[in-house]
Amino acid sequence: MQKFNIQNVVILGAGVMGSQIAAHCINAGLKVKLLDLKSDDEDRPNKIAEEAIQKLQKMNPAPLTISDWADRITPGNFEDHLDWISNSDWVCEVIIERMDIKKEMMSKIEKVRKPGTIISSNTSGLPISEIGEDCSEEFRSHFLGTHFFNPPRYMKLLEIIPTQDTSEEVVEYMTGFCEKILGKGIVQCNDTPNFIANRIGVFSMASIMPWFFDGKFRIEEIDELTGTLTGYSKAATFRTADMAGLDVLNHVAENLLPAVPDDERREIFELPDSFKKMVDEGAHGNKTGHGFYKKVQTDDGKEYHVINSDNLEYEPQKEVHFDSVKEAKKKFKTPEERLKYLVNQDDEVGKFLWEIHCDLLLYSANRISEITDSVESIDRAMQWGFNWELGPFQRWDAIGIRESVKRMASEGREVPDSVKEMLDSGRDSFYVDGTVYNLVSGEAESIPPPANNAITVNILKNQDQEVWGNKSAGLYDMGDGIALFEFRTKQQTLGFELVQSVEEACEIVKEKFDGLVIGHDHENFSYGANLAEAGHALKEGEFSRVKEAVENFQRVAVGLRYQPFPVVAAVSGRTFGGGVEFMMHCDKVVAHHELYAGLVELGVGLIPAGGGTKELLLRAMEKVQVSEDADPLPYLKHAFKTIGLAKVSDSAHKAIELGYLRPSDVIVMNRDLILNTARDHARILSDQGYRPPAEPKIKLTGKTGFSALNIMLYIMSEGNYASDYDKVLTRKVATVLTGGDISESQEVPESAILKLEREAILECFRDKRTHKRMEHMLKTGKPLRN
Repeated sequence: MQKFNIQNVVILGAGVMGSQIAAHCINAGLKVKLLDLKSDDEDRPNKIAEEAIQKLQKMNPAPLTISDWADRITPGNFEDHLDWISNSDWVCEVIIERMDIKKEMMSKIEKVRKPGTIISSNTSGLPISEIGEDCSEEFRSHFLGTHFFNPPRYMKLLEIIPTQDTSEEVVEYMTGFCEKILGKGIVQCNDTPNFIANRIGVFSMASIMPWFFDGKFRIEEIDELTGTLTGYSKAATFRTADMAGLDVLNHVAENLLPAVPDDERREIFELPDSFKKMVDEGAHGNKTGHGFYKKVQTDDGKEYHVINSDNLEYEPQKEVHFDSVKEAKKKFKTPEERLKYLVNQDDEVGKFLWEIHCDLLLYSANRISEITDSVESIDRAMQWGFNWELGPFQRWDAIGIRESVKRMASEGREVPDSVKEMLDSGRDSFYVDGTVYNLVSGEAESIPPPANNAITVNILKNQDQEVWGNKSAGLYDMGDGIALFEFRTKQQTLGFELVQSVEEACEIVKEKFDGLVIGHDHENFSYGANLAEAGHALKEGEFSRVKEAVENFQRVAVGLRYQPFPVVAAVSGRTFGGGVEFMMHCDKVVAHHELYAGLVELGVGLIPAGGGTKELLLRAMEKVQVSEDADPLPYLKHAFKTIGLAKVSDSAHKAIELGYLRPSDVIVMNRDLILNTARDHARILSDQGYRPPAEPKIKLTGKTGFSALNIMLYIMSEGNYASDYDKVLTRKVATVLTGGDISESQEVPESAILKLEREAILECFRDKRTHKRMEHMLKTGKPLRN
């Protein structure tokens, strides 16, 4: 097998996608060159690529992990620098969507490319095999499609499209590389028009459009019915279209229409005339400021208006009210339950959802084996590429296949024989107990993991690996002597029971395992302490229970560091307050690249008292110890500002800058691989003869440091960064960080600072202003600046 090792990447095309793919390759630690047409400006031949790189620093959401990393991308042009390809390991072509121009570029690449270099095209719909057909056999064996979704940093899906000539080694390597290094969810597609996600996604949107343009529903009504209510994305149908670009959607549909002559529903891709008129008049969605929605300035501030199907004019949104929807929200917690309930209602909502699902489910089933042989590939493509909570076949399972097929048949709809054969075999669902039904072979198969070697709680459950559990938490055997502790609470909050569960689980790990991983399958690690529990205790006058909870939480969080076995946290997404404190006291953290971590306690009238304030102080002083002559104040001020402004990282790399992660912690690009990676690190620590550390001594700066932090607080107040109560809270933080009134700097044991934390937070809990902040957060989800 040929050995591949991609380190040097050349991106051809500095448009929106090309430049962002370049940025994401930089995020992944690769060396990147970005080329485009040569500029007419004699002084700046690379102007097009240079300006594209500059734009990356201004884009929102940010394509780069750290904005300054833009200078890591080397700009160039096709005329002068195409020979850079000779030293590259991967060339990704992202130029204009025209077959003749792409084929011409492949010819130029072949002249300068060294044998073994992998070449891919990022086309969203042109036939991959045709793009490279004029090149040599060796070139074609290293050529394939890599279809990224926009924006590349944040969208999980990457469709890999091999041709008949692409070698299996190249497909296998690129699948692993894109999974592990670029962090993508890989779906392998057949080389068919628009591959999987766009084929199904555009069909779904196109089948829904007539319900609006024929005047049956308003924009906001359809988006209510096709959002998270029924397992689609938060952006629903029309907000998704605006994000993607209505011009792009129209272009894809126009290309699909002639490209799929044998598609039984190809007429769907003939989009409504009114939609085409919108596109012709410049209503392209978010990039032009108006599409199905338009942001307008009103007397009450900015709000979104919606387009009217009759006159294509914008008007304020109306409140959406459907009795059946209200009932579904009241009765059911999951999108699966709500979907099944609503499609069976005898009202306009039921008819709409039933009709669009008949379209979607039958169309998806009929695409097997045209676009893929795999049911789960279609579901994953829609989940990862369009952010649907439920893919088409998961929807069919939720609705009920046997009863829905009977209803479809009674209405004269043609159900694929493969689905009928599954039912005849006695199987009623595509997904059952860790298996998925293969509509091509007619056999049940194990569901492949979302990435190679991935470990998930769901997989462990299907393997019956639960060791212990209750409503708030569970403990699983991950294999190799390592246990996994899972949060089961809503939003993974850290309530009274969960904190007690950590202690119980640790006792089991002492007896039966060599190490512990703390993590789970949810997108977000933890939203922090359970405010509702604390608020209820305060309301009932049970201050002793609050005091006990504070002491327990701090003891358990800090205690993770002193367990007789290694503890590794596997964290991702939003990780706030107590979640950060749990994470910071583990021996090692394996963090997903997209980590939004912050000690945000001040927003609810508290201070970090689960060891968080102490830990930032400890880490600050460890930096000082590197040089005995170093001034501790800059490091102290950094920690103070991080807590006082409730700073939240916008990536794992930024979490290192803020002190939430250590440079020795591990950053993983693929969310699906953090549990497996965490298990490996726990195993390594154990094999190295792990012993818990001794309690450290930490230097307090006393009055000198406290005065310096008070000056900072004054500046923050003058700059309107701190409200009246913010000043009270940040002074408490300053006291913990410095020791407050102590006259001289001195070293104290960690336990002394933890005591200061407890005293400070209990003072907060006694303050009515904290109660108001907590109540406001619970009611609105937003902080109160009192």
